[in-house]
Parts: sequence; structure tokens; C-alpha cells
Amino acid sequence: MTYIQKVVIGNATLYQGEVLQVLPLVPVADLVIADPPYGIGESKKRNTNRAHNVPVCAKNRKGTFVPSTDYGDFDWDKNPPTAEEVEATIAAGTNCIIWGANHIGMPPASKWLCWDKLNSGDFADCELAWSNLPGAVRIFRHMWNGFLRDSESGSPRVHPTQKPIALMGWCIEQAGTPESIGEPWMGSAPAGCAAMSLGLSYWGIERDSRNFDIACKRIEQAHAQGQLFAPVAPKPEQALLCLATPGQAQGDDHGTN
Repeated sequence: MTYIQKVVIGNATLYQGEVLQVLPLVPVADLVIADPPYGIGESKKRNTNRAHNVPVCAKNRKGTFVPSTDYGDFDWDKNPPTAEEVEATIAAGTNCIIWGANHIGMPPASKWLCWDKLNSGDFADCELAWSNLPGAVRIFRHMWNGFLRDSESGSPRVHPTQKPIALMGWCIEQAGTPESIGEPWMGSAPAGCAAMSLGLSYWGIERDSRNFDIACKRIEQAHAQGQLFAPVAPKPEQALLCLATPGQAQGDDHGTN
């Protein structure tokens, strides 16, 4: 048996489980924004070696020392997504944006998206996303360099590959006027937070329990901030979804994972 935790917060539904197991359960979204593991080992404590002096710039006139953050040692970035996972992700939305696609290998597309992080150190200067949207290549310039950030400067980073909510809001704008957003590999759920601020429906998928809990808290906060006329935020609804494996009866219980 495979058990998947489900948490409903307002118009957002979050699933803890594997992408391929959960995608058949969710409705097709107007826009899927995926930030899958790139397979470059960012989950293996690499960030703890990145303390550095940030060069002098408009936001850091003294070249302040930037301490590193230890996010723990995990294996979720050991491998990039499989071809089956990528295919299922594209099929899960009318439109689709996949970050890190230059690490994966994608079909030709006209509208690649580029995030210029105005960065320093050994991080990439920018990140690329494949999309099946019509149009030309577009660039989003937004500093995200340690504690030097153009947004969320008062909030601690909670994930080693965390992306800005502002970036995800920009992604949503690129798709026109979607009413529903899907986010496989949601991590800290930046696309979900952007969706909440815009009043859109949302589903997200995350297998790691620590990241799932973080995502739930961030979605709760974003949902509460977005409800201007609701003094009491709705209580999250929790459920366990039970998926029978081939050859098993629905009532059999042989453990969880």
C-alpha cells in the first residue's frame, strides 16, 4: 500500500508523496510550474561551504561577509527527473514551465525564461526554464544572493534551492490569466505562495516530510495574508489517501512509506 498525506488549506491542496504517484490524482492545472531536482547535489550540504564576501554593490556597499546556512544532508538532488516524470509533469497542465531544464534535456521551445539572480560566488549567474508557452525568450532580473535579496529580505531561507515568490508570480504573468496552478516538487512552495496572493487555486506535491511541513506553513501564512475580509483562517484539513498497488485489495494493510 502507498499512503499519501493530503492537506487542504483554503483553495490549496498539498500532497506528500512521489510525483508519479500523485499526478494521476490531481486536476489538470492551467499552468504547471515545476522546479525539479537538477541532479547536481545541492541537497548534500554544499551550501555550508559557500560563506563568502559579497562584492560591493548598491545593496552591499561594504562587501559584507555572507554566512552559509546548513539545510541538512539529504538525497533529493541526487538525480534529475526521469523522462517519465517530465512527460507526466507537462501533461499535468495546459501550459508548463520547468526550471533547470538545461540540466534535463527538453524539446525545442521558443519561450525560454531566464532568471538573472545578480549573483556572486560559485552560484550560477542565472537559471533557465523551459516552457511550452508561445512567445520570445524573457528575462526576470531579481537579486537573490544570500541575505542580499530584492524580496523576502525579512524572511529566512528555508530550502537550499528556494526560489523567490516574486519569480513565481512573474512566471504566472507569462502565462496570461491562469486560474489554477500546479507545482510538482514544490519544496518550500514558492509558486503556491504566489498563487495564494493572486487568489488562484493550487495543488503541490512534495515527497520530503521536512519540506512538506515547511510548504504547509508557508501556504497557511500566504492564504491568511490574502484573506482581507476573513478574520479567522480556515483550519487545515488533513487526510490520508490510500492507493492500492496492483493485486491488492483496497482494505489490505501492508505498511506505509
